[in-house]
Amino acid sequence: MNFFPFAQNLFWDVDINDVDLQKHKRYIVERVLTRGKMQDFEKLLTLYSKEEIRIELKKSKELDPKTLHFCSWYFNIPQTELHASSFYR
Repeated sequence: MNFFPFAQNLFWDVDINDVDLQKHKRYIVERVLTRGKMQDFEKLLTLYSKEEIRIELKKSKELDPKTLHFCSWYFNIPQTELHASSFYR
């Protein structure tokens, strides 16, 4: 088993042994920011740089409106550069 810094219940739908921290970076960023707790967010910030997280957020199409607004503020990304999931439209 590889080192996986997040609680397994946050990634209930996958085998965490198959999650690669670099290859699945966007998936991890999206899951932690939309469903994680504060300690998960803190781990995310130690695992990836703010710039790495910004890049993945700009590619994401899975953010809910609350997460989108928070990420825009915290990571200093214009809301026009982030995309909410079509589920919330």
